[in-house]
Amino acid sequence: MLRNMLMSTSDALVIFDVGAGQAQGSRKFQEDRYKIVLPEHFPAKTDDNIAFFAIYDGHGSGVVADHACKNLHNILAQRPELQQGDYAAAMKAALAEEDGLLLDNFMRESVEPAVSGSTVAVCLINLTTGELVVSNLGDSHVILAERDPKTEYPYHIRRLTEAHKPEVPSERARIKEAGGTVEKRNGISRLGSLNMSRALGDLQYKNPVNTVEDESTMPRERRASSSSASVRGDFLSNDPYTSRRTLQPTCRYLLVIVSDGVSDRTDDTALIQHVMKLSMRGMRANDIAQEVTSSIASRPKSDNASCVVVMLDGQHS
Repeated sequence: MLRNMLMSTSDALVIFDVGAGQAQGSRKFQEDRYKIVLPEHFPAKTDDNIAFFAIYDGHGSGVVADHACKNLHNILAQRPELQQGDYAAAMKAALAEEDGLLLDNFMRESVEPAVSGSTVAVCLINLTTGELVVSNLGDSHVILAERDPKTEYPYHIRRLTEAHKPEVPSERARIKEAGGTVEKRNGISRLGSLNMSRALGDLQYKNPVNTVEDESTMPRERRASSSSASVRGDFLSNDPYTSRRTLQPTCRYLLVIVSDGVSDRTDDTALIQHVMKLSMRGMRANDIAQEVTSSIASRPKSDNASCVVVMLDGQHS
């Protein structure tokens, strides 16, 4: 997408290169979406240079992923918490607001936001200060590594997100407290029809939809509770896991965002090393991301695969 110095002399970091790739895999439809918003297009009223990167992995259909892809960065940019510099609170509030828009859509236009949803993995980077904030719902992930300034070899590889699965004890307890149940089918723990416990959309598992719907009319695989409707909470949560760190102007970084179609087929270290190997051969971020997704999606029984690659250089690296 680009390979130049997008920063002022006061910025801590520069986006050296960024790109994305997708492949449909063995699925009938491509339900993943991704978003790259560079500082000149991020619609917040701020003097700092802010970049936004996200992957939305849709399920049931691509409707919720598509809606979030078009709206979440705009919602985030207008949140008062962002204007105050509290990016973590802004992320949480923006995701809740996006679910509110989906509820309006469900009430007025379409049943789709009730029966389909999307995972989320979002990165907000203040290039001026070096602050990186990552939030996720579900099982799309963000991986960060440092790059050796001389050799470009990646090190300090770490995942910045957490997988939200119904079998995790804390998630199972939260679901039970809300009045929901987790069942194991074919060896997989599920909340209704879902193998995740946090996501956008899927409003049939959230208030107020799950308090009024007659589950006796729903297919068994979609039932998530036998409790009284009056005591039901949100079985599926839109409260994200969020991590924050300050990137240093003396270091170089690699940020990779992937849907589970990638992360379920390779471990983080192997993925990061592969990305850097391709980069050291002269490949651009766009081509690297496409090679990663195309290679993984060519395997039998593959999922939709999406990948965003971001190369960040410190001002003094």
